Amino acid sequence: MIIVGKGIGFSARRGDILNDDADNRVFIHKKEAEILHFIDFIPVDIIELTNKIIQKSEHHLDEKLSDSLLIALAEHISFAIKRFEKGNSDDIHIHEVQFLYLNEYDIGKRAVEYINKIKNIQLPDSEASLIALHFVNARLNNKNVGETLKLTKLSYQIANLISYHFHITIDKSSLNFSRFIIHLKLLIVRCKELQLHGMNNKSSSLIDDLKRQFLTHHACAEKIVKLISHEYNLTVPDDEIFYLTVHIERLLQVD
Repeated sequence: MIIVGKGIGFSARRGDILNDDADNRVFIHKKEAEILHFIDFIPVDIIELTNKIIQKSEHHLDEKLSDSLLIALAEHISFAIKRFEKGNSDDIHIHEVQFLYLNEYDIGKRAVEYINKIKNIQLPDSEASLIALHFVNARLNNKNVGETLKLTKLSYQIANLISYHFHITIDKSSLNFSRFIIHLKLLIVRCKELQLHGMNNKSSSLIDDLKRQFLTHHACAEKIVKLISHEYNLTVPDDEIFYLTVHIERLLQVD
């Protein structure tokens, strides 16, 4: 357990019970070894800085984020600062992030500005997308940032597939696009759960009617399903293809 707040431990002795202060933030981690490693290698000022960024971000998003974010984000920020101080700061741009996760990317930009101001350094702008991924990861409750990055790149690839299929330019800042991306995330989650607990492949006359009514949209949905199946080794049932077709039709509507 990690507790972050003002005056924690002041005048206290080992074994004393800490007062429950509403301003204190408690992070619980199941693996004690990881916490000990975290405390040994991450400076306290970086932990406090990271906690401040998380607090600001929770206020911005109006939601409580996963406790595991403190450790993952503090480690990322600490190593980013060390790389900068050694002159090895990598300028790695993950362009998909700023289009798919507008709120998180905005948080990433604000975080970089805050870090640069507090530490009097100049981290590259590309750090915004890397920090943003940690917030996306926390909101999706994924086990690691790699899984979130995989989903991000796949979502961007799917958006490009739809643009090519319909010969249009998709407004990635639109509400319809945001809803479509959320549906993609949930589709993958549902298919993973179905694979674990057994498939229930539903088919109905309604699905057949939709195929006939929206031939082009359904054909696009089947292309997307092939991508998802390849990337995640998942079988996507007919009813999910049905709902995906509906969401593609909605995506093409003007907000």
